[in-house]
Amino acid sequence: MKSIRALTFDLDNTLWETDLSILKAEDAMAAHLRRLSPPAWMEGFNLDTFRAVRKQVVEEQPAIAHNLTVVRRETLIRWFENHGATKSIAEELASEGFRMFYEERQKVEPYPDTVETLEILAKTYPLAAITNGNADLMAMPLGQYFQFSLQSQHFPKPKPDPVMFKEALRRLAIQPNQCLHIGDDIEHDVMGANRLGIRTVWFNTRAQVPEDNVPADHTITNLKQLLDILKSPD
Repeated sequence: MKSIRALTFDLDNTLWETDLSILKAEDAMAAHLRRLSPPAWMEGFNLDTFRAVRKQVVEEQPAIAHNLTVVRRETLIRWFENHGATKSIAEELASEGFRMFYEERQKVEPYPDTVETLEILAKTYPLAAITNGNADLMAMPLGQYFQFSLQSQHFPKPKPDPVMFKEALRRLAIQPNQCLHIGDDIEHDVMGANRLGIRTVWFNTRAQVPEDNVPADHTITNLKQLLDILKSPD
């Protein structure tokens, strides 16, 4: 693929498995908040009850739905206010809870061959990340291989909206057909990039069997397979 001049990557469930890292971060957040709060304020707090409050927050404030940082903070504030905390104390506890969550959120375990593959690719191509999540890639060891990382919370809309893809192309100073985007989500990554004319690789990290044909140029189940794809003719 001689026409490819840069690669863009999704992060969650593309470079690492996300669900486990999120669960660990949420457990750490809950334990931290229990140390800081009166027992009555954390009574009944678990993943299901937290998500129920989060659902209410997003339904009432749909404009913040793509900003996972704001959603988590607002959900924690709502939880503590519902359990008797004043607004100011609820905000302080929410900040502390989010701080612990975000710190643990960055402790990800890359998929097999990810580090080795990125190290090889970064010697030939500029690499960039485009994510709907709030992982701080540039603060992680993996960040050393990337030019930059774009998070949806800093943009008006998340993928599959074209705004982040366009910004990545602008920063990389390339045309859509000179970019190869790699991601696990068919709608957000493959279809979102395709609409701009960006070449795509569907990273099927969960052994999915889609009902319809995946409109990606290539499909992989291990990141190392990218190396062979990039050696192939356009």
